[in-house]
Amino acid sequence: MIITRKIFLASSQELEDDRREFEIFIARENKSWVKQGVELELVLWEDFLDAVSRTRLQDKYNEAVRSCDLFVLLFFTKVGPYTAEEFAAAYEHFQATGKPLLYTYFKDAPHNAARADLLSLWAFQDKLEALGHFPTKYSNADQLKLHFRQQLDKLAASGFGELLPDRAAPALPGGSRFDAVLKGDGAIAQGAGAIAVGAGGQFTQIVQQKVPRRDKAAEERAVIADYLAALASELSGLKLGEIDVAASDARREPLQLADVYVPLATHLRLPAQTTLAQWLASDRQRTHGERADLETAAHDSRPVPALEALAQHRQLTLLGAAGSGKSTFGASVLLTLAQAWPGQADRLVDLGDSWTHGALLPVRVVLRRFAEALPAGGTPSCAGDLWAFIGRSLDAAGYGLSPATCQTIRRVARDQGALFLFDGLDECGSEAACRRVLGAVEEFMRSAGRHCRFLLTARPYAWPGGADPAQGVYALADLDDEQIEQFIRAWYAALAKRQWLSPGDAGRKCDDLLAARQRPDLRPLAQNPLLLTLMASLHANRGRLPDDRADLYDDSIHLLLLRWNRQIGADQALLDALAIPTLKLADLRGVLEELAFAVHAGSAVGPVVLHAGPAAAGAPADIDEGRLLAAFRPLLQDSLDKAAIVVDYIEKRAGLLLGQGFRNGQRQFAFPHRSFQEFLAACHLAARPDFATECARLARQAPGHWQLVLPLAARLAKAERGASAADELIGGQAVAERRRQRPLDAADWSCALLAGRQLLEIGVGAIRQRERTAAIAERVAGWLAASLPLHPDDGGATRTQRAQAGDVLAQLGDPRFDAQRFFLPADDGLGFVRIAADPEFAIGTRPRDREQVSRIADYAISDDDINDTPTPTPEFYIARYPVTVAQFRAFVEATGYAIGDRNALRDPDSRPVRYVSWHEALAWCDWLTEVLATSGVFAGHPIASLVRERAWRVALPSELEWEKAARGGSTGAIFPWGDEADPERANSDAAEINDSSAVGCFPANGFGLYDLAGNVWEWTRSVYLPYPYDPGDTKREDLKAADRVTRIVRGGSWLNHRVRARCAFRSGYHPGVRDGGLGFRVVLRSSPVS
Repeated sequence: MIITRKIFLASSQELEDDRREFEIFIARENKSWVKQGVELELVLWEDFLDAVSRTRLQDKYNEAVRSCDLFVLLFFTKVGPYTAEEFAAAYEHFQATGKPLLYTYFKDAPHNAARADLLSLWAFQDKLEALGHFPTKYSNADQLKLHFRQQLDKLAASGFGELLPDRAAPALPGGSRFDAVLKGDGAIAQGAGAIAVGAGGQFTQIVQQKVPRRDKAAEERAVIADYLAALASELSGLKLGEIDVAASDARREPLQLADVYVPLATHLRLPAQTTLAQWLASDRQRTHGERADLETAAHDSRPVPALEALAQHRQLTLLGAAGSGKSTFGASVLLTLAQAWPGQADRLVDLGDSWTHGALLPVRVVLRRFAEALPAGGTPSCAGDLWAFIGRSLDAAGYGLSPATCQTIRRVARDQGALFLFDGLDECGSEAACRRVLGAVEEFMRSAGRHCRFLLTARPYAWPGGADPAQGVYALADLDDEQIEQFIRAWYAALAKRQWLSPGDAGRKCDDLLAARQRPDLRPLAQNPLLLTLMASLHANRGRLPDDRADLYDDSIHLLLLRWNRQIGADQALLDALAIPTLKLADLRGVLEELAFAVHAGSAVGPVVLHAGPAAAGAPADIDEGRLLAAFRPLLQDSLDKAAIVVDYIEKRAGLLLGQGFRNGQRQFAFPHRSFQEFLAACHLAARPDFATECARLARQAPGHWQLVLPLAARLAKAERGASAADELIGGQAVAERRRQRPLDAADWSCALLAGRQLLEIGVGAIRQRERTAAIAERVAGWLAASLPLHPDDGGATRTQRAQAGDVLAQLGDPRFDAQRFFLPADDGLGFVRIAADPEFAIGTRPRDREQVSRIADYAISDDDINDTPTPTPEFYIARYPVTVAQFRAFVEATGYAIGDRNALRDPDSRPVRYVSWHEALAWCDWLTEVLATSGVFAGHPIASLVRERAWRVALPSELEWEKAARGGSTGAIFPWGDEADPERANSDAAEINDSSAVGCFPANGFGLYDLAGNVWEWTRSVYLPYPYDPGDTKREDLKAADRVTRIVRGGSWLNHRVRARCAFRSGYHPGVRDGGLGFRVVLRSSPVS
């Protein structure tokens, strides 16, 4: 027997699209309900349109309302008299009979409604509040359907098909029909024996003793369902309106996170056929006594996705710069879990093939809020503090949970598992506050339950140890070309799908932005997800892209300010409300710039160095209401009332400042992202009369804290003033002159790096146009070049800072290389260093040293490395550095050579060229031999004379020549510098640079050679054959051997363990291999080269 249950749907005409979606939804749901013996019949007011008059028609509506089992009301910007009457009829009948059950849903979306319409909305909301009822919010039809599906599931669990008395059923003995207790998600329970509470709960119906109460499991499912629906609603939308007014047009369907989200990658790269699980279990991390088998496949490498790391580590720490997508990654994962929990396990495919942990309960914790909630003082915090905070947060965030029902969350997490996102460790304030919060998080992780997993996000400087994938700490990589293209295509596909643009316009703009992403000034911006989103929004809505980063922020801030000065309905624009004829938006901006500078300066704690150690604030600082009032009041005729108007507009209209709730009795506000705070601070700094000296003061006070502000300020100050500030940072002196006055320290090198960044932000072209600014750039470049090879023990900068300095130097113009001579080193030997003949040299590791080397390297030395036979070396010259990108580009441009991988020329000019095959390396050698022999720029040069007069040739080194050079004149040394591993001396994985670095960023060996350990593997001309090494064996250096042979590579790379940076370590690749960790250097030697 089929039982019919009627659902009356009431709403105003403005929600016609949502009504239609709801009708389709009910029709689809009916397929499963009918199988259970229940038919859901949707009653619509459109079904009564054959009536003679509206009065008679409304009577029919009200009659239909009373005969229904469920009453669903949707409302948006207005509630008309007839809709209100239908609700009143349903409510009155529910009081008398216990039905229909009432569900109300409020569409919370942008709009431009008239004030008169809003008055009817506000009146109805007041009525609901008086009844103790709080409607469920939704932003689009999908969320509405998700909410109501969850309510239907609850109804099914409680016996909706059997337990509701039929409309014609007589009263039960004793005169009562039934008592109802209704909780949550829009349902009202009134009348004898009934109670009503806000959204988020459940309902239980009792028909005398025959109706069973719901069991505990059902109660838990209901609590979780309400929580997940609210969490999904919060996470699913893109908050583009916080950036671009045009993106918040209420006439447009909002974009969803799923429309445009691009999966992120980490810096860790693995062989393409190796999973992260395999790598974590490999000898590289676990058993250094065995040789890794992964190395042979390293040429075909891939970046490890953040999702794969999350799947493999129960506790994952994700490091990323501002706007790198850390929080958005977390939101995407939580959203997927929230949507998968209600029985949609197929959604878990979005978490990747590595995810085997099921639909864990998603829980988000904003650590900055937790830090603020801790009591003052240094008392350590604990897991209990964190659980209490989670309870209070969920209660206050509109999830429909009280601290008591949060125990359900805790119990489900313990018994079934949860994923906790601890977002923004870097936002917790001082170093002590960060430690305090981290202590609570770590205790929480230990005690939450064995089924729980954890994701912690932070900026790199808040995690002193840096990335360490083996320990679950990963750094997010910038977006690569493929990801940028994926985002742009998804962006414009979404704009067409949501009808923001016509398909034709979307296609044309997509092509335009895809082309623009290759602009040298915009390419670095596009690698940051936040800035790429800004670029896409401005491009879509304004039809153009700003010229550089400063212009990008400037345009965005202008758009955000406009939110305050738009008339919305009956509300005036802000300048009209303030009624000061001479006041301009630019005046308000000036106040915000000064305020941004003050709060940014106030959040600096101590002499923080660049990218080393926790900084005080990784997020925009909160600004309390009192501070805002005090800042705006002088501008507004000293009127506190007018200042209050500004603060009210700030709170009501998301714009350049966003409300952050209350703390200590005051409203709190913050900029949308820390980078906006930093840009506005830069605007204020650039306008100061003491701009240059203030830059120098701030750079020495806390260079890491001001590392974005100072370059942006230099750009805003224009070339002359900006370059003067850069010069002030180095004291207006050449590095040699300063060294004669006093020893240099880490602060000096930090200032030099910031000076270089300031010049780059201004633009190299603008700097070179003026003699004075060009001279400043030359001085700064000299400082940066001097900083590169200097070890910290000798007063140098850290390895990370040196690597950054190398990239800055490449863009400014690296004085170590001569652009007029094909970018060969600008020294007397064109970068070639003479290595004298050595009749006593022996390649490899001596048998008697094997045990010692194994102990020091923490790695069992393979038989492949052992040699006890003398291998004399002849005289030869070897390049001081690996071949650079600029040098290889000179060859490609001079010859038109077709390279096999375009990535070979994409790194900064002073980095070693990579992604080149053995054959391409040979081609470069042949070209350089020819230009040394024939080019006029080398006429009379001693090195060229070796080629011209003695028929010497440029070649790849043999592995014998390479190892002789690597040892730097020492006998039996493990590394080019000695026997002790030191991450400050080689760019291997221990250096944690996570990429190649400019050549010469690490100290030279005894021969004055750089980068023979780490950075990139280096091709040799030798075939991989076992020892003993016979220099007379022509098969070892046979350049014509078939490509199936393996060629020796030496030196290790930036992604390898230090054991591969040993002088004696051998590995090999097939000649056609191209890889991001593989380059080459050359020798100059007598012919023939076999």
